[in-house]
Amino acid sequence: MNASAEHLVGGQLLLIPPLSQSRQADMACQSLYVRKHVVGGRAADSEAAARGIEVHQVLAEYINQLVETRRSTDFKLFDRLASGAGREAREALDRFRDNHAFDPERVLATEFYIALDNGFNPIEGAASDACDPGANSTGRATYEGTLDLILLDSVTDAEIHDWKSYYQIIDPDTFQSKFYPLLLMCLNPSLQRVRFVLEFIRYGASRSIEYTRQDVPRLKELAEHERARQRQLHEVSAEGRGELKASPGRHCTWCPLLLNGCPVSKTNSYAQMTAEERLRFALWLQEAEKQNTKVLKDLMVDHGPIRYRDENETEYFADFMPVEKKFYPYGETARVLDEWLTTHPEDTEFTKRLTVSGLSSPLKAKKRNELAAKMSELAEIRVETELKVGRAKDQEAGLEMASRKERS
Repeated sequence: MNASAEHLVGGQLLLIPPLSQSRQADMACQSLYVRKHVVGGRAADSEAAARGIEVHQVLAEYINQLVETRRSTDFKLFDRLASGAGREAREALDRFRDNHAFDPERVLATEFYIALDNGFNPIEGAASDACDPGANSTGRATYEGTLDLILLDSVTDAEIHDWKSYYQIIDPDTFQSKFYPLLLMCLNPSLQRVRFVLEFIRYGASRSIEYTRQDVPRLKELAEHERARQRQLHEVSAEGRGELKASPGRHCTWCPLLLNGCPVSKTNSYAQMTAEERLRFALWLQEAEKQNTKVLKDLMVDHGPIRYRDENETEYFADFMPVEKKFYPYGETARVLDEWLTTHPEDTEFTKRLTVSGLSSPLKAKKRNELAAKMSELAEIRVETELKVGRAKDQEAGLEMASRKERS
């Protein structure tokens, strides 16, 4: 079993489970954390959690067998493994099959468990226990994590890939994106650089961030800060002092207390409407905002700026403001850039971030089919997710159009 750190409070011995990414997320709401990790009782997995477990199991088995057979892909194997997963997991895995290949020589491990003690030293022999995370006969763990996939680029460089079946693409600025590189660099002192990659398998998109050995001190400070918060929650619960806060937020979407036991259910916006009611309300707000903006603009055309002061003496205004946007015509810009780079050959780094906009529409003309084909080879596609609220038939039409483009 995995380690729980002992902590003495008022003569009472507290067993505090190691700080992990999931426990840190639960600490967003004190009531949620205490109910799950102090009072005890394993809550049933949400549909999203069950989907994630299936996705991770399929991918771990797939990559492990690729390494064993020394292959980069094996579509038949993937299809066989994915066929045993549920519908939602299969939908999330659909794109992964065709856009991922692996170099067996680079794969260090999948589902790799790391446990560290209070001084960030690795605990040898520690193994994850899904049934009772947090108690370990081999040592007392303070920090722990299970890394989905570790790739070694060299003795000093590694990558951590974390599979996400989210419906939204997010930036890698989470606690996990900092915590996992810390765990790996503490385990392997030779590593100087670790790249953490969030893989949004539903879209075939990824987001990454990199940390170096120089970042380790501040990453440790962050982990220690979160560990102190975790310890405080156990102390408050043990001593029975103070009210536990219930803080609404994204964690409410998977909280087992939301519909039965949430201390602030009457004021918690996540508990007041169903998902369908939220969509209906969003549609109403969308139409109301459109109509209100139209009327506001019409009033301003003849009457000019509108001002309003609230009860706190804060003033607001609506006005038509001129905004200057800079555009650099391609022909002259290319010539000037070429001259600059010729005379300053060392200053080329910024050119890697330059892009050309305004081409999509001209490239649709039939007479430019050849140009469009050449440009498509150069194009870099960045997948984003954004909230769309509208009619279902419009969404279906959009999906069908996107499907036709993909087939062509």
